[in-house]
Amino acid sequence: MKQNCDAVAFAEATFARGLRAVLTLLLLLIIPRPALADFEAAEAAQKRGEYSEAYRACKSEADAGDAQCQNLVGYLFQEGLGVPANETEAIRWFRLAAKRELAIAQCHLGLAYERGLGVAPDQAEAVRWYQKAAAQGDPIGEYFLGFALSEGHGITKDHARAIEVLRHAADRGYVPAQIALAFELERYWGAARQPVRAYMWYLIAARTTSNQKLRARAIEGQDRLRMEFSSQEIIAARSASDSWTPIGPRLEFGPLGARPASPPVQASNSSAVPKPVSAGSGFFVSHDGDLITDNHVIEGCRELRIVRDDKSNIAHVVATDAGADLAVLRVPGTAGDIASFRMDLEKPGEAVVVAGYPLQGLLTSKASVTTGIVSALAGPKEDKNLLQITAPVQPGNSGGPLVDGRGAVVGVIVSKLNGLRVARATGLLPENINFAVKADLARALLDKNGIKYDASPSNFEQLTTPEIADKVFRFTAMVQCFK
Repeated sequence: MKQNCDAVAFAEATFARGLRAVLTLLLLLIIPRPALADFEAAEAAQKRGEYSEAYRACKSEADAGDAQCQNLVGYLFQEGLGVPANETEAIRWFRLAAKRELAIAQCHLGLAYERGLGVAPDQAEAVRWYQKAAAQGDPIGEYFLGFALSEGHGITKDHARAIEVLRHAADRGYVPAQIALAFELERYWGAARQPVRAYMWYLIAARTTSNQKLRARAIEGQDRLRMEFSSQEIIAARSASDSWTPIGPRLEFGPLGARPASPPVQASNSSAVPKPVSAGSGFFVSHDGDLITDNHVIEGCRELRIVRDDKSNIAHVVATDAGADLAVLRVPGTAGDIASFRMDLEKPGEAVVVAGYPLQGLLTSKASVTTGIVSALAGPKEDKNLLQITAPVQPGNSGGPLVDGRGAVVGVIVSKLNGLRVARATGLLPENINFAVKADLARALLDKNGIKYDASPSNFEQLTTPEIADKVFRFTAMVQCFK
């Protein structure tokens, strides 16, 4: 009897152990495992440039059928990043992800057929994959399809359809599509040609991209078209481009496709409203937002802001000439009047007007003017690059325009004579001895950097001082330096 009981107990224990093992296995299969190597980790590694880590993080997920990881692995093989370059392997992974309707993989596959990367070139097959991506509303796919429609590559050329597809991608914020759309609007003649809209899209592309090559292409487009327009048309186009915002959520574009953009970093309360450590003056010389100022005004600044009509905008440095103490800043998205340069030589005794923002924090925050004459055509030690003037100049005037009786720029205010130093040396306190860099040096810096500017006709009539002030205030701005 006891042996029977022991046998039963042993059988029950064995059954219980077996049942626990089965349940444990079922739980392992049913309960989702935390993915140590998921797409988000791989994407983060790819963005950091740690491509081997990106491959390791995504390979198992790609094998398991994750389309995002399949595309990423394909991209790494295509570019030879973290793994040996292998176009055939790249195509295999792109095809797997494309069959799962991942739009960016369809774009990669289409591009491979278009360029013969790992497959025989086939324009029609390329377009078929671009159409699949575009049908999902993918901006990158729409760009490639629009370009094919524009050029007639693998599909019948269709200008109207190309415009429609490119416009949709451009509205989502894809800069290559914005430039392609602008070019499409620019290059056709007759009713199909829309140069003002083309100019607007070139402006938008240049303002929104951080890619220097794309920005250069957008600026080239602006330069081709600008001479066709009046100042009013340019200002209208700039106003329209300034008010443009992308349709839908903000996206970032890259080899992994159109992805939701990272939220902007919020500034902490401790640095919410930084104050400028110094200020100078400047004046606009192009409708693209190019502004002339002095190099010493911007030197060592962490951030530059241009204040015009009580609006503050961040500026970036385009070019400098330390020898002439000149700099060119650009303020994307600004519109308004610009200065014109006098092309003939100044003469001693000519009346001049200085405009700028002197002694900020002490005097008015608005621009002010002073008047005087050209007293000499050279500066200290016979410096032929400078004009000597009698118009009063104060700290903050540096970089502002010096204009003649027609309101045309003849110089850039640069300095005043150090009265205390001269007084110590001579016992005399000099008065009304100030200097400006001659305008031809500013024009030379603009020419060197391909920036177009206006020249004032020599037959313009003389203006009264209030008329000059009204004119010069419209293109003069304050330059703020933050360190």
